[in-house]
This record gives sequence, C-alpha cells and structure tokens, in this order.
Amino acid sequence: MDCLQDLDADVKKLLPDFKQLEELEEELEMVGSEQLKKVNLQTQAEVIERILVNYESFENDVDINGLRVKEISRDFLKRADKAGLAELVNEKKQNPKWKFFW
Repeated sequence: MDCLQDLDADVKKLLPDFKQLEELEEELEMVGSEQLKKVNLQTQAEVIERILVNYESFENDVDINGLRVKEISRDFLKRADKAGLAELVNEKKQNPKWKFFW
C-alpha cells in the first residue's frame, strides 16, 4: 500500500521533466542556428538524465511491489485450497490474470 500511496509523488517528479523534454523537442524543430541546437540538445541530455534516474527508481518500486502482489495471490490460492475451495482455486488458475504473465 505504501508504494501505491507514493505513486503520486513519483509521477509528479517525472511529469515536469517529460513536459520539459517535449518542449525542448518542439523547440529543436524550430531552431535554425547550429549553436542553439547544441545548447538545446545539451539541455535535453540533462533532462533525460533526471528522467532516467527517477524512472529507474519508480520502475524498481513498481517491479518489487508487483512481485509482492503475485506472492500475495499465490499465498491466497494456497490458503483457499487448504480451506477446501478447490473449485475456486482451479477457476483462478485458469484465469490468465492469475497466471502472472505480466
């Protein structure tokens, strides 16, 4: 739950950099001077560096929590099976979402 609560902060950190990168890309199309293009591209490199750092952290958090959700689901199936809910367990095991191919 902590990861989900922190998503908003992660997204708010990433969105301005993506917006700035988009603006720099649009600006690059209109710039005529080679010197200004170089400055623009250097600025883009700095923005992309921030995006890479922040996105890597974001992705790692999401991946780790995805593994946790899969483990919670597997544990649920074991407990349901132990409780005699074999039909429910078999139904879930046939469902692609419960096969965890994501």
